[in-house]
Amino acid sequence: MKKGIATGVAVLSFVVTAAVATAAGTLTDTIQKSRMTVLKVDRTAGQFLCVEHQKWTAATSSDLAGVTPGDIVRVERRGPGRAHLAVLRTAADEISSPER
Repeated sequence: MKKGIATGVAVLSFVVTAAVATAAGTLTDTIQKSRMTVLKVDRTAGQFLCVEHQKWTAATSSDLAGVTPGDIVRVERRGPGRAHLAVLRTAADEISSPER
């Protein structure tokens, strides 16, 4: 009886560990998809080129006004249309602070 319970606990522990690892991977993937490093900004077209994804992303003109190449931004999609940007770290901050 004790051996059966121990086996059940071991299997349950393995399943829970796998589920947690999968959830963590999903969270990391979501964060990576929403964070982008700006390579170029085309204010006329209302878009920027992302370093990681190598694609142009449309954003609101007011958000692009303060964005420069090298900035790290978070992209928030709010339905169809242009994305909303939040600057997480400017290029100047990125260059001036050493990695720790």
